[in-house]
Amino acid sequence: MKKTRRYLALCTLFVMLFAACGTTPTDATPTDTPVATETPAATATIAPTEAPAATATPVPTEAPAATATPVPTEAPAATATPIPTEAPAATATPVPTEAPAATATPVPTEAPAATATPVPTEAPVATATPVPTATPAPTATPKPTATPAPTKAPAADLNKTYNFDDLTYRGSYGTKYEVQLDGSINLQFEGQYQEIMLNLPDELDMSYCHKVTVKAISSFAPLSVKIYDANGTQIFVEYNCKSDTVTDFVLSPDITEKAAGIGLMALDKVADTDYIKYKATVYSITFHMDSNYVPGATPAPLPVVPETEDGATLLNTYGSLFGNMGTCINLNQLQNKRTLEILKAQYNSVTSENEMKPDAMLGGNPTLISVDEAKALGYVIPSNYKESTVPKINFNSVDATLKICSKNGLGYRAHTLVWHSQTPEWFFHTGYSASASYVSKEVMDARLEFYIRTVMTHVYDSPYGDCVYAWDVVNEYLHSKAIPNYTKIYGDPNTTSSYVKLAYEVADDVLRSYGIRDKVSLILNDFNTYGDGPGSQITQNLVSLVKFMNSEKKICDGIGMQSHLGTGYPTIDMVKKTAKTFLDAGLEVQITELDVAGSNAAVQADYYYNLMRALLDLAKDGKKISGLTYWGMSDSTSWIKQNNPLLFTTPTEPKDAYFRVLQAYRDAGYKVSK
Repeated sequence: MKKTRRYLALCTLFVMLFAACGTTPTDATPTDTPVATETPAATATIAPTEAPAATATPVPTEAPAATATPVPTEAPAATATPIPTEAPAATATPVPTEAPAATATPVPTEAPAATATPVPTEAPVATATPVPTATPAPTATPKPTATPAPTKAPAADLNKTYNFDDLTYRGSYGTKYEVQLDGSINLQFEGQYQEIMLNLPDELDMSYCHKVTVKAISSFAPLSVKIYDANGTQIFVEYNCKSDTVTDFVLSPDITEKAAGIGLMALDKVADTDYIKYKATVYSITFHMDSNYVPGATPAPLPVVPETEDGATLLNTYGSLFGNMGTCINLNQLQNKRTLEILKAQYNSVTSENEMKPDAMLGGNPTLISVDEAKALGYVIPSNYKESTVPKINFNSVDATLKICSKNGLGYRAHTLVWHSQTPEWFFHTGYSASASYVSKEVMDARLEFYIRTVMTHVYDSPYGDCVYAWDVVNEYLHSKAIPNYTKIYGDPNTTSSYVKLAYEVADDVLRSYGIRDKVSLILNDFNTYGDGPGSQITQNLVSLVKFMNSEKKICDGIGMQSHLGTGYPTIDMVKKTAKTFLDAGLEVQITELDVAGSNAAVQADYYYNLMRALLDLAKDGKKISGLTYWGMSDSTSWIKQNNPLLFTTPTEPKDAYFRVLQAYRDAGYKVSK
């Protein structure tokens, strides 16, 4: 009986084993068998790639092969015969790539298997439950090569570099030039402000240009680089490109216009006999376009005002305390809407960098008109003026600047009427000819009065003159011996100068004639005036000179302390002592040309902080500091940009020095105005 039971048990076991061997699992995947992605196999007849198998049973994605034989990646199989990649098969006969088959006869590529009902390519076979087709791509299939290009192209691919055989001539003024075989251009200027203008082959959107580099050598004197739009309007200028070796001069145009041309201009005045030496070679110009440039898109502008916890800016701190918070700028910058927006957030006053200096208004060469023609133009000809002609004065830039300032609520410091350094040499000679002899004191007195009265009258007769709150009537007089034009006529600088007093008498008279004498300050502007240092005597001489001028009535209101400083000199105590000397003498003080050269950013920030604390201490004593003017909006446009002297790297990129200046205001106990 026991043997019979054992026999029956063994038979039952064999039956179960036989049944198991003849059954294909449908919901379990052997761990050692690779599974073909996207193509399940349930029967010997395989549907075309991406079409579900023709069975009544739904087959899950990534279904296992029918046998334990490894199947090549992406290729399902029904037998032990290897199948070519991506080609399903029903028999041991290889099937052409992507062609399913029901027999040993090859089936055309992508044709459905030969069954009673043809299956359309990529159409699901008529079954009870189709298998989803939106499965991941096969892992072994390479990605398509027609991938769209990235929208952000590398910066190097977007830069535009031009040699001068790429550019076309637009015009020139007193400039000789020659384009060399290597594409460079040799320039020879015949005088100050001589220029050549060239057209770019492309019109470039400067919204996407973060800098421009000019490869050049200009060893004899500085070169200026200009950018023009398609109408020939100057939209940017960079001064003082000077180097004894080939240098990549970096320009930082913060403009949004489109550039269509460039200009190369001589800058510094040199003796007539040396003009032939005034040469420069420019090799190329490169416009560095933004690496985030997307054609047709508008770049998101950087914030106008750097964020601070209490909303502090230069304007609502020092502007509130001193009344006038200013910067130096040129007309091209001021005409840029973005730059003007940034400026108005920090400043309420501007000083023209060059447009109001005598050489800019009189020109490199005189344009003489008769006295009658001059009177018809509104020029003021004093009774002691005996010459038959006067030089024509160009008011275009000044008028445009005043209009912008007046319409935007900006005050204007008029800089300057009388200055030995940037006044054309011909202005001091007989017949306004630089080759003739110097005129007498009497003739020069009449010329000075003509010029001062005409310029000031033109300003106040315009509808925009109300924005002018101060005039630097005379600039750097105590240093005038450096360029001997006034000294040839009037003698060396002294504390009883007749022509300096004359200049203030005329300016005072003009203001009184318009009834605005108490609204406008007449300032004597000078540099290196630091007590306890080499400038101590200059400080005392300025006080003596103003005392002399004001001996009969007050015609000079105060001192403009040019403050081109360095972290090594002068010391903060020297600056403070100098300012106190002027203030104690009853004079108004304006800090007029402030910048601090320094290579170490942390040291520079500390210097600025301590300087502001010193000025704030003086203000707390009730002293009249009536203005603070930084000489430029940022390092990128500074006249000494190589020294990184200002509070901003670019107009929207503040440095540590900016935040330290604001902190000095708070630490002095002042509250931020809202």
